[in-house]
Amino acid sequence: MIYHIPRLLLQLLLLSYALVFNNQKNLTADPKEHLKRTKKLLKKNQNSLLLYAAIELRFCIERISKEDLFISSISNKARKHYEPAKQIAILREIEPHSAYEHGVYLINKMTKKEINLGLYKPLDQERVNSITGRLGDILHPKEGLPLGIENCNWYQETKFFLWDTYCYLDILLKNRLSFLSDKEFIEQWEVIRKNEKSNKPAAPDRLPGK
Repeated sequence: MIYHIPRLLLQLLLLSYALVFNNQKNLTADPKEHLKRTKKLLKKNQNSLLLYAAIELRFCIERISKEDLFISSISNKARKHYEPAKQIAILREIEPHSAYEHGVYLINKMTKKEINLGLYKPLDQERVNSITGRLGDILHPKEGLPLGIENCNWYQETKFFLWDTYCYLDILLKNRLSFLSDKEFIEQWEVIRKNEKSNKPAAPDRLPGK
């Protein structure tokens, strides 16, 4: 039996969904929302808002790393680590494919039909470790910082760092697919990964620089 939703009801449901999930006043799990707020804060060019921009960037990185853990085969205990660099290291140990960029496709074993799910782009573990360390430093009180001095080197260096981090994450998130484990699909489907530049199947040992 097939049930049809009245068109008006469907439109109201879509409208309510948009009001809730496209409303930046609400906190969502989408890392892009944190980036949007980061950009707005930094564009105001106010020293007093730098801490809030740093918080948004930290949340953005945590959201990305958590999303990559969501569909993976790591243990629940490992998921409880709150440091993104640690989460990346654990994921790479359990899921070697998560260490490099690749296209993800589903292949129907019966029909051989191929579905392009998107492009997975990994977080740079060393860069994330450096970024989160610097963000943590920014978010702690500073001794000897000349508060109220607009052109202080610390403010200028911090602005540059925050904008640089924003740009890195903005590029990473464009058309990015979160990591998918091979083990999460039923027997009818097979996951394959391709190096998008060569269009050939990629293997865990084909890491950048190797």
